[in-house]
Amino acid sequence: MNMGTESVDKQGAKAIWYDESGQERNAYARFRLTFELADKPEEALLHLFADTTYQLFVNGRFVQNGGVRFDPAHPVYDTHDLREWLVPGRNAIAVQVNYVGHKTFITMKSQGGFQAWGGIRTAGGATVDVTTGRAEWKAEAAKAYRYAAKSSLFLKAGDCYDQRLDAPGWASAEFDDASWPAGTLLANQAAWGKPEPRAIPFMSGERVSIEKVLHVLPLAPDEDIYSFSVPMPHVNEIHEPNQSSTFMAVATWIYSPEDAWATVGLFYQKTWLNGEQIASGLYSPNKSMRLNHRVHFRKGWNHYFAETGALQDMHHHYVALPKNAGFIVSADRTPAAGALFRRSPVVSEAVFEQELSGIQAPYGSEEELAAVGGWVEVGREEQGQSPTMSSGWDTYGEPVEKLDAADLTNVSFPLERYPAGFSLLLDLGMTRLVSPRIVLEGAGGAAVDLTYGEHLNEDGKHLRHYHWYGLGDRAYGDEEREALDWRLTQPRGFRYVQLTVRNPQRDVSVRELDLRSASYPVEEKGSFRCSDPLLEQIWAMGVRTEAVNMEDAYTDCVTRERGQYIRDTIIQYHNNLAVFGDHALMRRSLELMGQSPDETRKFRAVYPNTGDYTISDFALNALEGFYAYYAQTGDSGLIETYWDAMMSNMSWFHELADEREDMLLDAEWDVKRGIKAHYGGFHGDLAITKGYMAITGIHCVFSCTYLIALQSAAKLAAAIGKDEDRAELERRIAIVAPAIRAKFWDEEKGCYGDNLERSTHSAHASLFAARAGIVTETQLARVTSHVARSLRSLFVNGYGPEDGVYVSPSFSFYIFEGLYELGLAETAERMMRQGWGWFLQQGLKQTPEYFDLSNSLCHAWSSCPTYFLSRHVLGIQLPEEGSSEVVIRVLTAEVTEAEGAVPLAGGLVEVKWHTDADGRRVFDYVRVPESYHAVIAG
Repeated sequence: MNMGTESVDKQGAKAIWYDESGQERNAYARFRLTFELADKPEEALLHLFADTTYQLFVNGRFVQNGGVRFDPAHPVYDTHDLREWLVPGRNAIAVQVNYVGHKTFITMKSQGGFQAWGGIRTAGGATVDVTTGRAEWKAEAAKAYRYAAKSSLFLKAGDCYDQRLDAPGWASAEFDDASWPAGTLLANQAAWGKPEPRAIPFMSGERVSIEKVLHVLPLAPDEDIYSFSVPMPHVNEIHEPNQSSTFMAVATWIYSPEDAWATVGLFYQKTWLNGEQIASGLYSPNKSMRLNHRVHFRKGWNHYFAETGALQDMHHHYVALPKNAGFIVSADRTPAAGALFRRSPVVSEAVFEQELSGIQAPYGSEEELAAVGGWVEVGREEQGQSPTMSSGWDTYGEPVEKLDAADLTNVSFPLERYPAGFSLLLDLGMTRLVSPRIVLEGAGGAAVDLTYGEHLNEDGKHLRHYHWYGLGDRAYGDEEREALDWRLTQPRGFRYVQLTVRNPQRDVSVRELDLRSASYPVEEKGSFRCSDPLLEQIWAMGVRTEAVNMEDAYTDCVTRERGQYIRDTIIQYHNNLAVFGDHALMRRSLELMGQSPDETRKFRAVYPNTGDYTISDFALNALEGFYAYYAQTGDSGLIETYWDAMMSNMSWFHELADEREDMLLDAEWDVKRGIKAHYGGFHGDLAITKGYMAITGIHCVFSCTYLIALQSAAKLAAAIGKDEDRAELERRIAIVAPAIRAKFWDEEKGCYGDNLERSTHSAHASLFAARAGIVTETQLARVTSHVARSLRSLFVNGYGPEDGVYVSPSFSFYIFEGLYELGLAETAERMMRQGWGWFLQQGLKQTPEYFDLSNSLCHAWSSCPTYFLSRHVLGIQLPEEGSSEVVIRVLTAEVTEAEGAVPLAGGLVEVKWHTDADGRRVFDYVRVPESYHAVIAG
């Protein structure tokens, strides 16, 4: 496989699709090229680019998932060596492409398209051209993929695969594609810029093991669930206007054989029965995305009306009524025939405002909705298309068997034992990013759901799903086929996966459950051991978190977002330096960062992404990220490429700074300018106790962040010879640094205040001043004393996070930097033991997003103790560009011995030290790679 970074000419390749527009939401296209070979090829290179992702098959065998996140102006192509898969005789290269076509935090909308180039050459000199636009590629829409809702505000739509609509063996050489049309040249061949080669490896693909089978349970419905789903394309696309109204009106009649009270399951809607609004329900402790309502039914027909909206970009309407209670649901009170529900049509926002917003709810039974085309009937054969709601509302019978993880191959689920179907809940032991494939024999006629999560509900049987984030995929088995072979088209991040098979027609056997890692392939080179077992566990916790959240970019979490955020990326790169020593992924992440400036000129907070989704302090943090990478690699080429973008980003802050003679920054710039900025004018440390750090007015941390960005930019300017830019940056540094000292220093309190009013004096203000290098010698002792007092406990109450914290897990990266700058190792280690020790106490193996454990439980921005333990307890300071000197400087309060390694170009830096009987630190060994030398600092 060619992993070089030199661009390969496209050889005139044209972009093709199954139509000339390539404009569809979440479209799936399939491409086939067949040819004959007289013998095995000596050369067979396929270069391909797909918008957005692809799966490559050769002669029916799966080769690779492909594509990396990219900006359409800067597309990236992959290269595959196909010699291993090609054979003498007839061959077929088959590619399935999924164009996302809606907003996510991983992709940007452009158009669906596929380009291939390269060629095949045999020993006899015969050649095959694979170039799209010349070679006879055929193309067809993949009809087996049905409309599915987005999994969250940030992710693409789930998979809804209908095997009944699929063509068996479509990727094989034997498949008859005579009816397939030739690939259509896209009308717009300029939708993408010049493609560049992939410069990072393909994802790991290693097998991911299942640690435990938590349950295998029969479905035992004790309710009748009436449901349907309606596509509402392109609504709830975060920070973009809706393209259709989210409003939906639903009406039907419910017959009750007697006057009775009943518990009804509903979800996030206003509901009326016989013209009276049903009181708010209570969340079910075990059934996610459900509210239980106690409802009074009159004997006879009761008119049901609901006003509700979209769940992501689909409307899911679920109603649960007690089974065997005699309830009948009918839209026209003719149970033997007719519709189950009536619903309003999907209309634009403008039509809704004009025609529907003025109709008072609940609509009377005589309302015809003539202005919008009348009611739409929902047939009795329709069913809800939400895997997470369906599995979340399931009821189970008593277990009838127990399975171990080793039993999951060729395990059978007899129909007589599981007549309504079964649920299999599996635990990976910790969160992973996984590409799943499942092969089920006997699943014809059944609906199969895969749902994923990190949390269980109280009963331990149901996954906890959320209306804004519910990972689930569905497949429908074909009764005409022996097995359902379902390969997911996208990776999923989860700890728990639930396989649910509904309404099987015969015995079902799980022939294969293959989970493959979709994380970046890295080798754990660094190591850490010390006299404190808790710190060792904290270090390892960070490693496990970091390894999972390296994908085709550094990502915040692999579950609900998988977005590359600026701040997360920088924190993760430092962890990587301590453990993996990889630089290619950071280079790729910085490329995306450099391509990201929006109309404001600032770097977007997460990219690829559209709109003005910027966070001002993240945009400043980006300069630290570029410098950190340059300092370790000396890659001046990358800095030169994105220098203009960096300076454009900084120019926005220069203009804000120039509003004052002292160039200090106002955290409320958005309010004062009348601008609605995402996360406000200044992000800061959002997850701390209210009132600890004011985020108002001219702000110390914001101004220090600007100063640190100026310092980073000035060093980069010097490195690439940008003398004029360097002079301007240093001019600003000379103004901002003394201004921070003069305006925020509080002589009475002996620390820095958070704003000019000094309304609060968080440790953050003084620690950022320390990070910026502006704490004077006369201030140092008082600042150190203030910070040590302020952070004598991470937790407000001294023992747990329930009453709030002074530092969030993510912001601790900056806090630890400041603490070690001040020599406060004791404070840093105490915070690690308290906060990250608390995580371990909760049974976590990875670091969560916040101390509120209801969010992501594997968030890499929280794993920074790994880096600091390697840097300060081991004492390994990696040399910066141009230096061959490895400084060993141990800074610890209570650790009495440590041993470990940190990767460096050419090998490992290895250190072992202990404290002798006289309290002196003794180095057992210090080893550095050839061409480096070590210096032990006091």
